[in-house]
Amino acid sequence: MNDAYITFKNNELAKSKDLAEALKISESDFIKIQNWFDLLLLKHEEATSDWEDQLQKEEDLENKFNELISSEIERKSYKYILPKLLNYNNEFNGAFLRSLYIARFGALLRDNLICKFVNDKMIVYSPEDFFHTTVYLSKNYFVSPNSNFLEDILKAEHVRGILKQGTVKDRFSILKNILHIIHQKTFHHDIICFKKILKLVSPEDVALIDYLKKFKVLNDQGCYRIIHDVLNLPIAENAWNDFEIKVQLINFFDTARGANPTASWNKKFHELAGTFGTALLLQTATTVLENENCKNYEFDYGAVWGDDTAKRFLKSAHWITGNLS
Repeated sequence: MNDAYITFKNNELAKSKDLAEALKISESDFIKIQNWFDLLLLKHEEATSDWEDQLQKEEDLENKFNELISSEIERKSYKYILPKLLNYNNEFNGAFLRSLYIARFGALLRDNLICKFVNDKMIVYSPEDFFHTTVYLSKNYFVSPNSNFLEDILKAEHVRGILKQGTVKDRFSILKNILHIIHQKTFHHDIICFKKILKLVSPEDVALIDYLKKFKVLNDQGCYRIIHDVLNLPIAENAWNDFEIKVQLINFFDTARGANPTASWNKKFHELAGTFGTALLLQTATTVLENENCKNYEFDYGAVWGDDTAKRFLKSAHWITGNLS
């Protein structure tokens, strides 16, 4: 193996041992599962751009995986396999290991095995299990926008209703780890997963609400600067009411599309104005417009990408001030 593969293999093995111990996976199952992932990594390194070669490797891996889960390991060990599938798929969608994307490995992991395991309610996680799972998943070289990494983590929770079973402390610990994954992303194409997290917050989550108000991303991208400013506006004295209003504002400001306000945007604008008053909308719009220079994000190496989320927020702010001025 080349240096990148060896580095990934060794680091992944170390955190896998911690996860397996936390999930109480037997030593026998740990070894059998690791053997399959070692084979996956080896075949990924050996794969070429030849389609037939990729198909053969995909078939071999799928057959060996089916043998593994059908007779070689305990059913309870499946909860250990899922995060490893997510982790490897995320890594295969980055450029740390190699620049060539192996399409059939993506089909095997994301479109086949991950999909089955995410949706399998028989793979049970306690809140404590899922906390340890998110600890493992929060340590990454790179968070790929193409791997569905965050989406699958949140879906695995949603399918099982794990957070509903947990305490306030459980929710805070788990969501803090998932937010750390968002924090790591080199570019934020949207805030869909962040908004899903906002929906999971309950009135009892005082510490989590405070954490969200302080939350910032590593690349300090404009859309999250705007969100930080909105979450820290002085709106309502009651902390939960304050948070609920701000979540509604964030969701609304993210809906501006096209050159002019749509019928649905106008309908929501009038609804919010009637509920909270025009002064609040104007106050929020003014705060958002303080980030007018955040429409684009410049990488260290000189490339410039448009921040579409920031643009939507700014567009909503301009439409609001135009309506109310």
